[in-house]
Amino acid sequence: NVGGETLEAALEVMNDKGRVIACGMISQYNTQQPYGIRNLHHIVSKRIVMQGFIASDFAGESAAFAKDVGSWLVNKEIIYREDIAEGIEASPEAFIGMLKGKNFGKAVVHIADL
Repeated sequence: NVGGETLEAALEVMNDKGRVIACGMISQYNTQQPYGIRNLHHIVSKRIVMQGFIASDFAGESAAFAKDVGSWLVNKEIIYREDIAEGIEASPEAFIGMLKGKNFGKAVVHIADL
């Protein structure tokens, strides 16, 4: 989901017959000079499958997804981490940190308890 140099590094160490699912290329979104991946030959030599998708392709499955994942979260079958910034005033720095990869887990800004 990062693209650029990170995608190039990932292709370098991919296993034979590996799979890459791409749903973003954030490092390339705001650049005037897109980074050209120089080792695409690995897709052939390692028989890598690379496929893009957009979340809206699966919009029809959202109700079933919410039911399943909700149950898994309640039953602690999914373990996740959050990187929580406190207060609305922390949101610009948290957002920039997320874009730079400084967070670990889901980036969240805690504004108030419900």
